[in-house]
Amino acid sequence: IGQCHDVDAGRVGAPHQRGRRERPVRCRRVCVQIDLACHASILTAAPGAPARHRRVVTFPRMRLPPADLPYLREQLAELRALLQERWETSPIAHESTDTPGLLGDAAFQLFDMLDMATRDNESLDVRATEITTLGEYGMHLLAELANLAARLDVPKLQAQIDRLHLPLALWIARHGGEIRDLEPAVNALAQFANVASEPHTMSSLYTHCCELIEAASPACEEKNAPGHVPWRLLLVNRAIVATRSHNPELMVAAFDAIVEQLPSEAGSFFAEGMEQMSLIDYPDHVRELVQRYYIDCARPRRLH
Repeated sequence: IGQCHDVDAGRVGAPHQRGRRERPVRCRRVCVQIDLACHASILTAAPGAPARHRRVVTFPRMRLPPADLPYLREQLAELRALLQERWETSPIAHESTDTPGLLGDAAFQLFDMLDMATRDNESLDVRATEITTLGEYGMHLLAELANLAARLDVPKLQAQIDRLHLPLALWIARHGGEIRDLEPAVNALAQFANVASEPHTMSSLYTHCCELIEAASPACEEKNAPGHVPWRLLLVNRAIVATRSHNPELMVAAFDAIVEQLPSEAGSFFAEGMEQMSLIDYPDHVRELVQRYYIDCARPRRLH
């Protein structure tokens, strides 16, 4: 994932991400964009760089994780053990009281509380509020662990922990909770999409995008709200995932949302899409649909 200083939701080229957060709590405007042209690889280059200057980094195919608490417990137990081992031999072990063991224990207790929340005989509104609050704290704990991995200079563990934000966010969404900070889940989803290639996987990721959008706090849609940038990127990423699914129905729904909810950026989005259509061997029906939206957005609008 390349580094850049501005997030442009209108671009659908190489994936990019602003500088890594120093502190994990509520850091804003750090968003990953899915690559329309990426197939089981990530293209790295400065935005707008010629294709010949791009370096292709190939990754093994990645299975989408289940959105359930047992999976989260199992994965976090393994990652915490590896992180704790690295921590004990690190010079920063004396700088903080937040050890991987303590943060992991807090996360396991949180998973237990989330499980209990689904079994309580409370009203749906009360349960949703509890899941929202607990879920937000769970995302914070994962971010703390990922930040600790960054400080310990183990980027592989950091990326693995970061990816757990997606199944946790989906669990929250499926149990009636609200997601107030979309950024970690948007970034995790983009990581999965950028290393996937099969259209059916893209269709599954499209569904995940829809779930996150439905569960997002209404405040995320407000232009000046802190969560607006991740929300915009999620709409864009959903459209890219839909394109890579080769499914016209998904594409139309996602493209219509771009036109309706991001009208000032729709033209640049579809223009970039047309550029990618000339570079990548997409099926004819995909090319024709992207071209249709491109032409429609390029047509001058008349005032009535």
